[in-house]
Amino acid sequence: MDGITSLLHSMTNGAASGTGILKLLPMAQDMFGGTVPEYLVKYSLSQQIAIFGDYPTSDDIAPSAIFTAIFAIFFIAHSYVFLKNMSRGHKFWLSIGFAFYTLMRVVGFAMRISWADDIQRLRVGMASEVFIIVPIVLLASFNLVLAQRIFTWRHPHIGSKNWFWACMIIVYTVVTGVVVMAILGALIPYIYFLSEHHYTMCKQVVRAAAVLCVLYSVLAINLVIGAFLIKPTPKSDKIWTYQPWWIESFGLFYYVKKNACQKAEETFAIREPSAEDAVRIIPSTTHYHNTLEKVQSVTSKKGTLTHNTSIAIIALTTIILLISSIFRCVSTFIDQTYANQSWIFDNTVMYIMFGALETIINLAYLIGRVDLRFYRPDKLKKGFSSVLGV
Repeated sequence: MDGITSLLHSMTNGAASGTGILKLLPMAQDMFGGTVPEYLVKYSLSQQIAIFGDYPTSDDIAPSAIFTAIFAIFFIAHSYVFLKNMSRGHKFWLSIGFAFYTLMRVVGFAMRISWADDIQRLRVGMASEVFIIVPIVLLASFNLVLAQRIFTWRHPHIGSKNWFWACMIIVYTVVTGVVVMAILGALIPYIYFLSEHHYTMCKQVVRAAAVLCVLYSVLAINLVIGAFLIKPTPKSDKIWTYQPWWIESFGLFYYVKKNACQKAEETFAIREPSAEDAVRIIPSTTHYHNTLEKVQSVTSKKGTLTHNTSIAIIALTTIILLISSIFRCVSTFIDQTYANQSWIFDNTVMYIMFGALETIINLAYLIGRVDLRFYRPDKLKKGFSSVLGV
């Protein structure tokens, strides 16, 4: 083993152990005539930094295949909901976001199957790492968008302000930077031979990004809590709000009537001038402010459309995302290699966090019909009165 250590040390010019594997592999292949001896592969793997979800083996093929199939079904389901809604003029663009997220999970788990078949498929493994990091941040972002709509429903005067939107855009921009930072910090050690100092810097970058992701995951529920802790101001009572009164149910198999939104836009154009400043909000029979539709308002419908379930969906997804983010964050602070890694790096933990728990999230989104609960009227077409705010 000392001979192997000396060999690797000379090949990497004294770089930190575990770095530059992407360069080291072709060098070793050339040295051994195209096929790297199994003992050298195992030794090199043992020196790699431990990663959340572990380096895949043949045991990963079955669970990865199962979750590939599950998320493929979710991709089809979210796509169906979007297309069905679009055919009726109901545009809920977050459904495309959900479909894209599930597609990333499909690709990520499928890549893990390929990587498990041959651990030397390093580029596939690196791509798989990216597809592990990004989807959970996407989910947290979608959750925050939903929470933002709850907040604007409660506080249209605040939720429609430019400064409020500027703050939200800043948050999304910072998070985008954090994701890029996390990806670079995770992948650079595989690509380049690094000194111990630079290797440590990469680890610190990954840790910082992981901590920020934990904080980001709870931002949605904090915004919802803030919406109910802050009492509506007198100014809010004077705000005209325009909500989708044509949504009659949040039922699992309910879809709005065809072109109901477009017909509402036509009626909007002939309202009194004071209605032009109406803020678009999500549907509810328990709103707190004026509603634009005086005749066909949501409150004139049979039954009730409340948001207790909507808040429960955000709370549930926040708890799940928080748990997953904490586990991954903790793993980044445990400086271990594959040879001596602890239980938190076990693949079972990853499959529970990013597979089983995210399955619950997708079921909550689909069964809870977030495409109806969190829908706000579309922007008016050119020629109609403009709607300010959300």
